Amino acid sequence: MAKSRDDEQLSLRLAAVAALGFVLIVPPFLTRFDHVGQVFGVPVLAAYLFLVWAIVIGLVAVIGGRSR
Repeated sequence: MAKSRDDEQLSLRLAAVAALGFVLIVPPFLTRFDHVGQVFGVPVLAAYLFLVWAIVIGLVAVIGGRSR
């Protein structure tokens, strides 16, 4: 019984991370970072997308590492 609850919580957490990742890359957020400028020599939009990607992967790694 406890195993199915753990699996359910894991699924909910991963779904929340996926939803967060989706929300952070929808056009309203992307347009806020789509302007001329650079961060450490990288265009702002590319830096933003890379940062979102890294955060999502990091959250999945943390969630996956804590399971079982």
